[in-house]
This record gives sequence, structure tokens and C-alpha cells, in this order.
Amino acid sequence: MKTALGNKLLTKAGKLYLYLRLRAPGRIKRELSVKYEGQYRNAGLMLLFDFLMALGVVAFAFVGTAILYISVA
Repeated sequence: MKTALGNKLLTKAGKLYLYLRLRAPGRIKRELSVKYEGQYRNAGLMLLFDFLMALGVVAFAFVGTAILYISVA
């Protein structure tokens, strides 16, 4: 069965994220099994959600600042 392109991208992003953050293979295995249910895809998915949340916070702050600026000016 072929895996979807999105799953492949999430898996690669998860592997890269864990490698850059932890470096040691033993620590990566432990973190993967404890936090991400043993799947790199889940690590990539959490990274994607964190990125989207950060974008949402920035957009919210921008809109709030723009509203305050317009109402004062």
C-alpha cells in the first residue's frame, strides 16, 4: 500500500526535527516512544501544529495591534 505524500513529508520532518533537537540515537528512540507513540509522523505533525499555532498568535497580535492603532489615530 502506498503512503500519501503528506505522510512522507511529515515523517521526514519528524526525523529531521528529532535529530536536530536531540542528536543522540538513544535519546531519539526514547523520546519517540514516550511522546510520539513510536512514529516519526506524529513528531512531524506536532511540529506542524506548533508552527501553525505560532502563525495564529502572530496574526492575532498583528490584528490586535492594527485595531488599536486605527482606533487611536
